[in-house]
Amino acid sequence: MEWLSPYTIFEDERGIFFGITNKHTWKEINLIRTIKNVTRGGHYHKFTKELFYIVEGDINVEIYNIKNSKKINFKAKSGDVFIVNPYEVHTFKVNTDSIWINMLSHVLNEDSPDIYRYDFKKEE
Repeated sequence: MEWLSPYTIFEDERGIFFGITNKHTWKEINLIRTIKNVTRGGHYHKFTKELFYIVEGDINVEIYNIKNSKKINFKAKSGDVFIVNPYEVHTFKVNTDSIWINMLSHVLNEDSPDIYRYDFKKEE
């Protein structure tokens, strides 16, 4: 997992320009609206990186790297930007109605998506 800081912030009388990222190449960009008390994710990708920018909301994020068994838990809030790398199971527990932008390094092909569900019970 990688935290990102805005690459630039410019503010004047017209408003604000917030530079989300100027790293990597993104092939698919999505806007996600999620209602509170919903869980999303619970999967990993073998070659796709995902960037998440939380526009609005409060989300508990759980990251589990299946290659090295490292776990990260944090609360993502408005303005947070982070990247989930391949083989990192990512699960989002949404605490408030939320809006987020999601960018993927590869287009998810419906016939053969790079999405693999992960059963945590086998870790117990």
